[in-house]
Amino acid sequence: MLDIIVLGICAIQFLFAIIILGLTGHIASDFYTPSQDSYELFCAVWTVLILLYLALAPRFFPNFAHPLAILGLNALTMLFWFAAFISMAVLHHQLDNIGEGDYYGDYLGGFCSFVGTYCPILEAAAVFGAFEWALFVATTILAALAAFRGHSSKSTTTTTTA
Repeated sequence: MLDIIVLGICAIQFLFAIIILGLTGHIASDFYTPSQDSYELFCAVWTVLILLYLALAPRFFPNFAHPLAILGLNALTMLFWFAAFISMAVLHHQLDNIGEGDYYGDYLGGFCSFVGTYCPILEAAAVFGAFEWALFVATTILAALAAFRGHSSKSTTTTTTA
């Protein structure tokens, strides 16, 4: 039952990674590419590669699916997504406040209202990045429970037989 839940979460993570890949790729292809956008693009590609490993290794290559490796990859990806969505939110905030306090900024209402379509894309990428982070928090917790449950049961059986 737990494997089905984890597989479902991985499917949602994959879907969100593809959405973020499209959003950040659109910004990168049409506009000045800030480093935050490039980093979130990297996180989306990283997530697709990691999810392929997490979905295929336990089922088809169980020798390569060590529970601590799965836990480490989930935790690393969780940290990547935390940094990515925070940086995109800060970028959006900075772009929204460019020019405020001078004549043009007060007239235009900030860079986001002047540029138009890019700030909603930044917002969407930040929100989907936050959802990815939350989903990776869940899979990291589940991977930690699975990894440490396996180690604790081995240690109790060795102490009872000794």
